[in-house]
Amino acid sequence: MLDDSQAQRRLLVEKLKWRSRRSQLELDLIFVRFINSGKLNDLSAQELSTYKELLELDDDELWLLFQQKIMVNDQNLQLLVNQIRQCTK
Repeated sequence: MLDDSQAQRRLLVEKLKWRSRRSQLELDLIFVRFINSGKLNDLSAQELSTYKELLELDDDELWLLFQQKIMVNDQNLQLLVNQIRQCTK
């Protein structure tokens, strides 16, 4: 049986999966590969918070990040972008 913190984490991960759906097909595919790899479930609480921040970016900015045409100043955010990109190779 899950304790409250495990249940809350699981709920958060499920919400983030839904928020990962994008209007741009290419971004959808990137996030789906990351989620299906199981790596979203493996993120720490801090990394999940960073993932949530990433999802707040608009699609155009996300696309440029994943294409490595721009970088973000936040080191944790950039590390997460790089980790997600690795799932697309």
